[in-house]
Amino acid sequence: MSNDLLVLEKDTIKPEKPTFMIAGFNQWANAGNVSSGIPEYLIEKLHARRIGHIRKDDFYIFQLPVSHFMFRPAIKFVEGYEEDYQEEPINDFHYAEIDDKGLIVFIGTEPNQREDVYINTLLDGAMELGVKRIIVPAGVGGEVPFDKERLVSCTYSLKQMQEELKNYAVAFSNYNRNATIGMVINHHCKERGIESVRMSARTPSYEVQIAIPSDKRAIYDILRRIRYMLGINLDLSDLERESKQQNSDFQNALKRLCMDNPELESQITNYMEQVEKEFKELRFNEPTKIPDIFLKEFD
Repeated sequence: MSNDLLVLEKDTIKPEKPTFMIAGFNQWANAGNVSSGIPEYLIEKLHARRIGHIRKDDFYIFQLPVSHFMFRPAIKFVEGYEEDYQEEPINDFHYAEIDDKGLIVFIGTEPNQREDVYINTLLDGAMELGVKRIIVPAGVGGEVPFDKERLVSCTYSLKQMQEELKNYAVAFSNYNRNATIGMVINHHCKERGIESVRMSARTPSYEVQIAIPSDKRAIYDILRRIRYMLGINLDLSDLERESKQQNSDFQNALKRLCMDNPELESQITNYMEQVEKEFKELRFNEPTKIPDIFLKEFD
């Protein structure tokens, strides 16, 4: 398979190890920085090595009328001198080994155009690297309690995957609107007979004005499912601690907001109670045994 848009160091991959891909993006469905945050977390934690990239080509545009801040590259000057310039959007493949498996971690920038060429280039790279399954995390904002497990919805590329995916406490999506990049990946994987799973966490988004940074709980809840799916020993205790601290910080910020705005305290309290009341938690109790249906595929 030859694709001039791909630059890969394929010699890094050990063919005897089952290899999987987690592909996250700076994209539309990146609430709570879930889609971009998961690959960034894994690259740092696993000391994953960069092994290639997708060339910039003409996937990106510089500007459109009335959208001057959306597409232009980031640049930094200090006293008139350029200190940093983002040469091009990041579309990098990284590789790490964990237990007896190989893991490709892809961090990308959602294309502005020619998404079919971009995604099929990504899939060509996955196939050249021997990837058996692609997992695409995403985040969508919603009115969900901050202290509860995040709801995770799921789309998948091949019908026979559904029975296995029931093991991961996911809601199968009935989405019927504009496609996200993960959904487009699902589509092209379906056309090519490749296994792909898109897991989208519902991240807290409220009417009350409290800044919510990267949603550690959503990242944690998706990675717990991926850990179980792949049967890998991935220590997520740091994320668990961070998510608990983030919840504590949010509760304190909520209290301060009520103290600073006593005339709104009743309204804020009623609003948050309503969010809690209307929420139905779907908990993932991570088993210790990997589903037989998944293991049999790679015997």
